[in-house]
Amino acid sequence: MLNALGYTLSGTAGTVPAITTTNGTNGIVPVYSGVNTIQSGEWVSIYGTNLASSVVTWGGDFPTQLGGTSVTVNGKPAYLWYVSPTQINLQVPTDSATGTVNVVVTTANGSVTSSATLAQVAPSFSLLDATHVTGIILRFDGSGTYGGGTYDIVGPTGTSLGYKTVAAKAGDSVVLFGVGFGPTSPAVAAGQVYSGAAGTTNPVSLRINNSPITPGFAGLSSAGLYQINLTIPAGLGTGDVPLTATVGGAQTQSTVVISLQ
Repeated sequence: MLNALGYTLSGTAGTVPAITTTNGTNGIVPVYSGVNTIQSGEWVSIYGTNLASSVVTWGGDFPTQLGGTSVTVNGKPAYLWYVSPTQINLQVPTDSATGTVNVVVTTANGSVTSSATLAQVAPSFSLLDATHVTGIILRFDGSGTYGGGTYDIVGPTGTSLGYKTVAAKAGDSVVLFGVGFGPTSPAVAAGQVYSGAAGTTNPVSLRINNSPITPGFAGLSSAGLYQINLTIPAGLGTGDVPLTATVGGAQTQSTVVISLQ
């Protein structure tokens, strides 16, 4: 049957999975994003109800079924990282197609079919909370709080986020993290462990407090996760300032900030 939101449902009423809009966020989006455009190999969240019978997290093994739940994107099995009754996190399977594709969630109680736009790029910054970008400051002198002194986490200086973070300053070497920054060379297939430096084939540009910055590197460093390396220039202001990235004509979330001192 077709429900009022336009999703095709099959299964037992009351327990059949449903994909829904949550807190203004589309039901199928890149992690931390609210845009219904996704990319091959990208980490994506699906929001809804009855998506799984319990909370289950993967063991790093890229399963295509987790806790009795499976998902296909354009007819291809997705790789599940996390499932719960209200949210699924998955890696989109490798696919060269673009345009509107079906996304099907299947559980023991039935299935639901929705759609998303599959594109070459669908950039989204990873976040520490609702707005602060996920990033680190490299500490070559061993003075960092984390990683045996090798880095600090970028954020408001102090513990306002629940753990120690440090605002970046001019001259700091910073690494930012995100998903969906497009094809890479070499290409990296979804559904497998990856460790390396596969640069994006499309240039990535940054704006910090509306000042343009060219990264030193942008590309995949692990499965589905991109890193963007830059040195913070002087004159960008202090406090939480706006941060955006653009690649292939697509831009990251407009609400992201980076903390500077």
